Amino acid sequence: MAYRTVTAYKMALLAGAVLGGTLSLLYAPHPGTENREWFKGMTARVQQARRHPAREAAPVDDDYGHARKLDALHIRSVKEGQMQNRLVTMGFVTGALIGAAVGLLYAPKAGKETREFLKTTAVHTKEEAYVLAEHAKQVAIEKARQAKAAAEAAAAVAARKASDEVQS
Repeated sequence: MAYRTVTAYKMALLAGAVLGGTLSLLYAPHPGTENREWFKGMTARVQQARRHPAREAAPVDDDYGHARKLDALHIRSVKEGQMQNRLVTMGFVTGALIGAAVGLLYAPKAGKETREFLKTTAVHTKEEAYVLAEHAKQVAIEKARQAKAAAEAAAAVAARKASDEVQS
């Protein structure tokens, strides 16, 4: 696999993980501790079902044989580009699933609580920014007034010096 393809896959995997983790934190049905307990229960049920199979498993596809056939055909140009695109897409989806799983398992709060927290924090930050902007505006007006007064005083001193020189 080409270095560029591997790098694109890793970047897609990372981007997917970030997106999946973020979305799972925002939409987690319960805090992570409850999600982990649910997951443990589901794992125990699956292990129990594996010990007592109810039916025979479906046959597994021969991906290795399929890959060998593709290699034997030496289809490079269009097929390689499509495979690279698929690989990047698979990396993104895989990363999103991994990020979502980790986010659900370690969410500090339920998603509804997290969204409410973010909403109130955004409103509070907006109010603070407005107050800060008003304060900055008042400081700027005061500094402009002081600068104008200093300029007028300097102009008056310069005018006095000029009139003194003319009289001398």
